[in-house]
Amino acid sequence: MKTALYILISFLLVAFGQPAFSSFCSLVAASLGYALIWKALTPLPSKKHRFYAATAWFFAVQLVQLSWMTSIEFQGLYILGVYAGLSLGLGLQFGLLSQWVDRFPHIAVAALWTIFEWVRLFLLSGFTWNPVGLSLTASIYSLQMASIWGVLGLSYWVILTNLAFWNKKYYAWGALTLVPYLFGVVQMSYRGPELDKSPRLSIALIQTGLLPSQKVPLQGRLEEFVSPYAQWEQILSLLQPVHEPLDLIVLPEYAVPVVAELPLYRGEAVQKIFEQKLGSVSEAIAGKVSNLFWMHKLANHFSAEVVAGLDAQEGNQFFSSAFHVQPTTLSETRYDKQILMPLAEYLPFTWLKTFTAAYGITSFFTPGRETKIFPSKVPFAVSICYEETFGHLMQHARQKGAELFINLTNDGWYPGTLLPQEHFDHGRVRAVENGIPLVRACNTGVTAGVDSLGHVIGSLPDQTAAVLTLHVPTYKYFTLYSWWGNIGILTICFFSLALLVRNIKIR
Repeated sequence: MKTALYILISFLLVAFGQPAFSSFCSLVAASLGYALIWKALTPLPSKKHRFYAATAWFFAVQLVQLSWMTSIEFQGLYILGVYAGLSLGLGLQFGLLSQWVDRFPHIAVAALWTIFEWVRLFLLSGFTWNPVGLSLTASIYSLQMASIWGVLGLSYWVILTNLAFWNKKYYAWGALTLVPYLFGVVQMSYRGPELDKSPRLSIALIQTGLLPSQKVPLQGRLEEFVSPYAQWEQILSLLQPVHEPLDLIVLPEYAVPVVAELPLYRGEAVQKIFEQKLGSVSEAIAGKVSNLFWMHKLANHFSAEVVAGLDAQEGNQFFSSAFHVQPTTLSETRYDKQILMPLAEYLPFTWLKTFTAAYGITSFFTPGRETKIFPSKVPFAVSICYEETFGHLMQHARQKGAELFINLTNDGWYPGTLLPQEHFDHGRVRAVENGIPLVRACNTGVTAGVDSLGHVIGSLPDQTAAVLTLHVPTYKYFTLYSWWGNIGILTICFFSLALLVRNIKIR
């Protein structure tokens, strides 16, 4: 009965121990959730039994944490196979780790798990979801430790803390539990007043509230498609009540369909929409114009910079891109998405062509080759969708000079799930890791702003069509993570393992 109780309590704490589910479970899981399952596994008669039990337990945990993958409305049944395979793979990692809990020093066990999580970043396009350290981000105070060594460092700390409790080293456990909160109190007490005094950027974030079937024509749901004219008309309608001066307007990923440069729209129709929504235009719009033309007109009308996610084309290559335009100019700057989603955006293996064609996916994007810093009042870097969950990618942008992160997202492919909140939780960590603010604009998702200490300045409900106007503090600060990235925690991990190997050889 005692063993069964440990298993049940540990499962509930850890499975729901992510900020998107429960802040309480997150913080308790970070302290002792994993220790309880190791206590339950210790009496098992063999290493094989422990491996199978630990694998099954963590597999079940991931089925809960990745439950957003059960949304098949836009993905099809194949996503359930991906869901089960990923959950099992993560379960096997935890099963392996549990073999070494009572055989290796605690720092080596924590190092192994951290390396497991790091390796996931480089399999296909990378898998970033559910690092165990994310549980420590449920508190604004413990979140601050991400500024030292990132979310991977938080994972190391979580495993080390749980090992101390499992091994009944309660003084060490108490210290390890308290340190993140104490650091956070000091950090926020020191930096909070500076943040409050910092200049603000006035930013309008557009959330269209449109689902994929409304954004693009999907087979079997053509009646739901909203024409590009109507989509732009909606964007202008959302901006119509905004009369305060703006520094920046941000539209989401794939803000409207059709390649950015393609002259699709009739000039007289565009002029009519602008006059109805925003007032008269300075000169007649003749011929046909493109999505970029709409962006320039918005920039000139509001005397504000505009960022929008649009598709781009160069010859036979297509890119998922972010465009930046400034008022009174005719040029634009472009960033191309570097990390693409397998099957949906790129084809990892040519033999999968038949499979993707069955879902109507026959063309794919080319990945971008560089991180770009956009010149502005506050220099910024753009990430598109899943990219903001990769700490090393965002840290590289910070090193190149970014003082603001902008994320363009479309989480509508998994409607009615916790994916938007889980995605946002990752993005919030990036702001604290690098000591700069973050804003996000989504078709559907969590459109929001976060300051450099991780406070949420404002947000919109998922699937709501609205504009969110924020005054974002521009306060930035140096963090160790922005200097050394994942190298800091990985150095500790590999050094720990090197000491372990050396001791084994000496014996």
